[in-house]
Amino acid sequence: MNNYKIVVADSDSTCRKLISELLKKRGYNVYQAGDGGEVLRVSRRIYPHLVIMDINLLGINGYKTAKIIEEDRISSVIFSANNIDSAFYEKLKTMNIFAYIVKPINPEQLYQTVEFSINNIDKVNSLQEKIQHLETELVNRKKIDKAKGIVMEKLRVSENEAYKYLRKKSMDYCISMDVLAEKIIKKYG
Repeated sequence: MNNYKIVVADSDSTCRKLISELLKKRGYNVYQAGDGGEVLRVSRRIYPHLVIMDINLLGINGYKTAKIIEEDRISSVIFSANNIDSAFYEKLKTMNIFAYIVKPINPEQLYQTVEFSINNIDKVNSLQEKIQHLETELVNRKKIDKAKGIVMEKLRVSENEAYKYLRKKSMDYCISMDVLAEKIIKKYG
């Protein structure tokens, strides 16, 4: 756990220090911030795994700060709050917040929420990487298919022969098939 970076953001220094100390005991690398601007500066500098943020931060409030952190893909956010009401839940519906904790802080609840969030963040990040990889493969497959169609038309060969032609040319030029396909599409497409 000691490689996980967590920013604790709370305008109340006593609460901020309490949460920070609890997390340090669990081996997390903890950074502190006292207002919305400071949270953004620290987070942009270190790209933490998690930001635990009070919703009533001074300066830029917690909701706006969390929105910026999420939109800029800096980190994931857990809110801490004194009281939870329907307005809080309505705002959460528009965000990617993984969890929230209620003050006063219960150490066990804090640990469970942080560990749960980090596990889910890791799963989501892994899925996003797989999606990106699949999207890239799909784009490349479409390029290759288009180039294959061009080769079939220009050389009057079958689909299988066109694919073999592309594969051989990509090996001859030591470039990937998608790069070769792009060149063919630019030249003849």
